[in-house]
Amino acid sequence: MTTALIVIVILIAIPLIYLATLDGNYKVRRSLEIAAGQQTLFDKIRDFKSWSDWSPWLMHEPDTILAFSDTPDQEGGWYSWDGKTVGAGKLTHERFIGMEKIEQRIEFKRPFKSVCSVWWEFEPTGGGATLVHWNMAGSMPFLLRFMAKRMSDYISKDYDTGLYMLRGELVADAEVPRITFDGPVELPNQTALTIPFDGHLEAMKTAMKEGFPILGRYLDEKQLTATGYPFTIYHKVDLKSMHFNCDMAIPVAAETSSSDFVIKSFPGGRYYKTSLQGSYEFLELAWYQAYAHLQMQKIKPQHKHASREVYENDPTTVSHSNEVVTSIYIPIK
Repeated sequence: MTTALIVIVILIAIPLIYLATLDGNYKVRRSLEIAAGQQTLFDKIRDFKSWSDWSPWLMHEPDTILAFSDTPDQEGGWYSWDGKTVGAGKLTHERFIGMEKIEQRIEFKRPFKSVCSVWWEFEPTGGGATLVHWNMAGSMPFLLRFMAKRMSDYISKDYDTGLYMLRGELVADAEVPRITFDGPVELPNQTALTIPFDGHLEAMKTAMKEGFPILGRYLDEKQLTATGYPFTIYHKVDLKSMHFNCDMAIPVAAETSSSDFVIKSFPGGRYYKTSLQGSYEFLELAWYQAYAHLQMQKIKPQHKHASREVYENDPTTVSHSNEVVTSIYIPIK
């Protein structure tokens, strides 16, 4: 065996040995208490024709081709999906256990083939409410074992989104995230009055509650006019430690000067816009779905450039948090 051939064999063997050491199995369990009865939730979830109203995947491609069996709300009933963005697959009811559990089988055909178990559990909690558990267990193909942990993380975020959307379908006035993908836009250069922040998520939430009113009062005192919506611009984000380096900002005229706050200029460019209508508590899910959508669309984000979170109305002036509108702008090529 020549030296070159030995090297090639080793290069092939190393990643295969590494994959063999990995556990390709994953399991997800997400839960939410919903102010609806057990029967109501059981009937809603077993009716596959209702899933398009609250599916966290179909919102990425509303015109996905759907097909249903003759009895999609009964044992053995199924629905299938086929889309350019969300891939293709089939979900089948395998067994109903009273109103306590629904067991399902999901078959993914694209972007890769896989078969997983899905099950729902319903626990009455009193006062007409029900604790809903959405579960999945599966395994990645051998060559994709390295994705198993990421799959758990991704599916958890999707399940959380779906459970909140399901709650919104069943409970009047419930807080619910409405996420839309608006597409590429061009943002202009902006000059803004800023307050910097560097720290962890919970501290950032507190800083924002205090910082934006301070900036707003300063504009009023100095009789300055905001030239756009307040926004946060994220320079560095570490999702593992949830550490953020950002600026809270209110756009002002380019010639504005201030001895009290730093005036910064932010370059414009091409961004992908995603909109969230709902509470700021859903922003983490909205950011996840925004990046997931880019990945589905095969659009590459420009990680060297800063993303923005724009607050298009004042939450203190709306009658319900579901009316709060926030736009997410991710720089793209």
